[in-house]
Amino acid sequence: MHWLERWLLPSKCVLTGEGSGLLDISEYLVDTWSKPEEVCPQCCEPSPSSQVCGACLTQTPSFDRTQVGFYFEEELAGLVHGLKYQNRLAYSRILAELLVKSVDAEAVDAVVAVPLHLNRRRSRGYNQAELIAQEMARILQIPLIRDGIERVVDTPSQTHLDADERRRNLKGAFKVVPEAFSAVNRIALVDDVITTGATMQQLASEIKSRTDIEWIEAWAVAKTK
Repeated sequence: MHWLERWLLPSKCVLTGEGSGLLDISEYLVDTWSKPEEVCPQCCEPSPSSQVCGACLTQTPSFDRTQVGFYFEEELAGLVHGLKYQNRLAYSRILAELLVKSVDAEAVDAVVAVPLHLNRRRSRGYNQAELIAQEMARILQIPLIRDGIERVVDTPSQTHLDADERRRNLKGAFKVVPEAFSAVNRIALVDDVITTGATMQQLASEIKSRTDIEWIEAWAVAKTK
């Protein structure tokens, strides 16, 4: 039935309107997007020969690995903003499919979405990271842990903050529910965009201090340069 649906209603790129093969995004367009290469496997910052960078050797992050689909630019930014600010919920599936094709998920038992504070979730109507994580869990056939982390502080927007300001902004912002992680050992935290990694660091630190989780990866559709 899936094949028949594709034959009767062939996919079209949501950005260009052209035929798009199996995804609702032009594969030719996606091939032009830049991807992180020669980056530190732990934080995804540039690093010669993809070795662990000096910053991670000096101060090891609480997350063990970072995997990112693309750099945050041009058309991809339009998809992310469309989902995040324009209520285009169908984009979550496209972004999840793109990210699934970009990550090695063999080491992960479950996925966890970066949470929104209740006030922001009510205002937006949904958590875009959770929509992406939900689609990824379905495709990968692994659990999505929904109630493991709560954002208890409605932090100001971090868009214009530097790394140190982001870290201070996030201190005490999250509450972990240890029981939600009792059945898993290795998880991936999922977000739409990684900037400095401060959010992933705070979340991973809180989870590791409150649970028996052994391995935490940071996954994001895009990373700012």
